[in-house]
Amino acid sequence: MSEEKTKDGGTILRVTIDLALEPPGAFDLLVEELAAALARVGIGFAPGANGRLSQGEFEVGRVVSWEPGRRILLQWRQANWQPEEVTSVELRLEPVGGGTRVVLEHRDWGRLIGDPGELAGWFAGELAAPLLRAMAPAAFGDWLTDRWARRPSGPQSRAVYRDPVYHYPNFRVILAELALTPADYLVEVGCGGGALLKDALRSGCRAAAVDHSPDMVQLAREVNHEAVAEGRLEIRQAKADSLPFPDATFTCAAMTGVLGFLPDPVAALGEIRRVLVAGGRLVVLGSDPEERGTLAAPEPMASRLRFYDDDDLQRLAVEAGLAEVRVVRQDLEPFAREAGVPEEHVPLFAGPGARFLLARKG
Repeated sequence: MSEEKTKDGGTILRVTIDLALEPPGAFDLLVEELAAALARVGIGFAPGANGRLSQGEFEVGRVVSWEPGRRILLQWRQANWQPEEVTSVELRLEPVGGGTRVVLEHRDWGRLIGDPGELAGWFAGELAAPLLRAMAPAAFGDWLTDRWARRPSGPQSRAVYRDPVYHYPNFRVILAELALTPADYLVEVGCGGGALLKDALRSGCRAAAVDHSPDMVQLAREVNHEAVAEGRLEIRQAKADSLPFPDATFTCAAMTGVLGFLPDPVAALGEIRRVLVAGGRLVVLGSDPEERGTLAAPEPMASRLRFYDDDDLQRLAVEAGLAEVRVVRQDLEPFAREAGVPEEHVPLFAGPGARFLLARKG
């Protein structure tokens, strides 16, 4: 990140990063990630030759040049109270060393600030400090945890959750305990990429699911597109403690890889209880203390997870008003071999196995 002056008193802000990607691939990836990131902070970005960026009703930026694989040039308006103040923003991709140098450059920024001391204050407070914070352990660890596990997003997570080989052994236990039939109506809380749903629907049941990651909701719909088109499956973006379904709707429920990340697990289990019919059954994969620091729960995720032993799991279920509560463990090694887990990692699934919370709505 650098700063220099233009001839008319404005400032050039420049940020660069080198990526081990060819320019065409880097361009497409950056556009996708940028649109998603801007949407999260309230800025709409419609990519393309006639694209625009908007914040509410105000048009912040307009594409004046769109060269895929090379650059994007934007006309930028930094002040809705002074819309005639126009600057330019360029995203430029340059081949370098077998990869791509990405340059984001904003020319003539800061004329509305004027005073050099105030410009220094803006730079320190609005650019330098947030950048350093993002690179410090707490925020960086949170980003990695969200990106890979807590709220998965991006192409790498989509590829992993489309075919989550290391999750299949757990899925087999859940499905065996649920023993689904065509008469069942299943709800999955935190469905990820929809792999468990795909296996569950082979029973002939109907299903609904929620996830709070937009990427995972989209992926789960793609993976199960036929069931969605047939009306056998509905997938919504929602939180575990606020399920968008009426009381007493489902005959059974499943939750896997979610419990340890929930800020209020009792509230989430209570919501599941609410949407289950009387006698409805629930299977939840817990988060085991023994997994802390292993491949199943590495850092930085491990320090952001809550781990529960048998007594903890039973207490949570009882507090949520569930009945017939018990915890089971099972050797997952046979399931790991069956699921195609790489041979060198199969031993990780041997032993007493993960904890599964089983309960019913009384």
